[in-house]
Amino acid sequence: MAPYDRVNGAYGAPVAGWTGRWTDGVTHLLDLAQGSLSRDAVESEDLDAIASLAASLDAADRSGSWQTLADVPLLAGNDDETLSLQQREQELEANLRSIARVCERFITRLGEHSELLPVSRVKRPARRALERLSAHTEDWATRTLSGPVPRRALAVIREEDADLYENRMVTELVHPILTSALATRIRRLRRITSDLADLESAKDEGTHYRRFRLYRFWGADAARAAVSKGHASQTLEELEKLAAWVQSLRGSTLSVALRGRRTGQRSLRNTNVIANDRHYRAAGRVWSAYEREPEADETAEERRARFLSRHRAFDNYVLGLVVRSLDDLGYAPSQDEMPTGNTPVVLQGPWGEVTLTRTPAGVIVLTSHGHSARLIPLLDVVAPDDDPAAVADRWGSLAGAVDEPSVVVYLAASGAVRELSLGLATSMMSAGPDVADRGALLAGVPVSPLETTSLERVARAVALAVRAPALTDYPVPVQPRGDRMPRRLIEHLIRLGLTQSGYSPLFHVTDTIALRRPLTETERSRLEAEIQRLVGRTKAPGWERDLVAEIGLLGSAIDQAAHAAGMLLRCPLCGTTADPRQVDRDGDVFMITCGSCEARWGLERCGNCGGRIPVAEPESMIRNPEVVGPGWVERIYGRDALASPCWARAVPYRYVCPECRSCALASSPEGRGCIRCPQHPRH
Repeated sequence: MAPYDRVNGAYGAPVAGWTGRWTDGVTHLLDLAQGSLSRDAVESEDLDAIASLAASLDAADRSGSWQTLADVPLLAGNDDETLSLQQREQELEANLRSIARVCERFITRLGEHSELLPVSRVKRPARRALERLSAHTEDWATRTLSGPVPRRALAVIREEDADLYENRMVTELVHPILTSALATRIRRLRRITSDLADLESAKDEGTHYRRFRLYRFWGADAARAAVSKGHASQTLEELEKLAAWVQSLRGSTLSVALRGRRTGQRSLRNTNVIANDRHYRAAGRVWSAYEREPEADETAEERRARFLSRHRAFDNYVLGLVVRSLDDLGYAPSQDEMPTGNTPVVLQGPWGEVTLTRTPAGVIVLTSHGHSARLIPLLDVVAPDDDPAAVADRWGSLAGAVDEPSVVVYLAASGAVRELSLGLATSMMSAGPDVADRGALLAGVPVSPLETTSLERVARAVALAVRAPALTDYPVPVQPRGDRMPRRLIEHLIRLGLTQSGYSPLFHVTDTIALRRPLTETERSRLEAEIQRLVGRTKAPGWERDLVAEIGLLGSAIDQAAHAAGMLLRCPLCGTTADPRQVDRDGDVFMITCGSCEARWGLERCGNCGGRIPVAEPESMIRNPEVVGPGWVERIYGRDALASPCWARAVPYRYVCPECRSCALASSPEGRGCIRCPQHPRH
């Protein structure tokens, strides 16, 4: 099959500098560049974390079971063993003083070499001294009858030679073995410590709903997060001290003398010196603890298979996050099954039916109420060594390729992305339509098995895909024959005045009629009585006779619409079903405040473009107003927010319109401190 771009499905040749972006319909296509310039040569702790989950993710994917994939571990490195000093690090800590001593007070052997010296400095002539003197008259001082008098002669010089196996072992242990191992471990532990810090701060930052989900995903509570963070910080401090000491040994007397000479071996050779000298024996124990596996000769095909396995593992990881998000939102298939190929699986949830499709290229498509959203897993978007300009170029390439709203889920540390320029970080940090450019179709979500908050970022993208269309599909059309209701029947229903006093309007009428909420018992009784009366009049002359079928189906059509509208009465936070009396507003917008948890959800009207804004907000208070910048919505509300609240964090119930990307406070005094709105044309 011809290659095509996974971002937009367009056929075309792959471009060098990307790995996994193009596919042939069966496998990912690797980077065309070779060697160190290839994106496949990139290594990072995030890639290592993905690799550590690969086997369990693959097994869950192959099982074809929804529940198995929903339960598969999606975090790496959050166990006590990872947070403590490893056995080999304890060995290093116990023996590093001996290694440092060897680096300054090392054994040598007495060596000899020949050197041409002035006669006055020669203590022991070399064997070839006379032979050379006879052949080199320039070394003669004068000639006599008994022979030449030498001016210079070849002498034997004795010296202490440090170039022994045992010394090479010590310097090679210092660098590169210990320096690289400690650097890798410290980078990984810093990421874990940062994640634990986020978990610890969650007790005071964000809503309690988000806090509960984070701790449940991580597997413990705030107290445990604080303990783990303290443990990890202590381990990190000890490792950094060890690394600093090891780094200082690279300039030791022994290291300078040997000038980087190595043993050329991966296993320790137990010599008499190592066996009998306690300091060399200590260095040998550390070598054995850090002993590396012999490097097998990796064929080109094996290397290719290893690179491809990373892409498959990441695709499965993103699918696991999406399935976990859907499951947490209450959406699941009636049978324990997963989508295969282009065959979708139908999910039932609180606000209706959702279809989940996974294409052969790994792209995840969620369809809700006739609207589809694409989530594209891409392993290679940001690499650890990419500078901001390179990241901007790569993101621009992706943004220029999409022709429909899409979310790229990519592997990266969220902290590094958040530090990019405001406009770039805004589009790459959140699935919410926060970018001021109303034509922007691409959003990004950074994820990593080393960050517990990854699930909340993906879950918001999933919530926008399944919940927002359910709201924008409101109100529900009443269609007795699956088509538009006749105008005469619409006018009759309006004249009837079914809406009970104290309730918001029952119908919204344009060229069609739509139901805004379920009927009360009083409204239903009046409707049933009127339908019976209309059915009776279909046998007499009049307009009713021309609409026999529509009148006969009117009751069931309104019941179907009431069932669909009734789904939206269920609180997206606590699951409590609101009473129809709580449906506020009129026309094609509504707002409900939960009587149990006080969450708000519904549709607001944009004051700029007149469009409707799908809203879900857990609480009215402005929590943690000091938290601002790209990704702040996920840090405060997580998946619970649909449209982003105003970035100014000054006035409640103000939102960024997903259509025109404007904010109600953009030109008001309350919005002057907003870091987002100065970019907007309205400001």
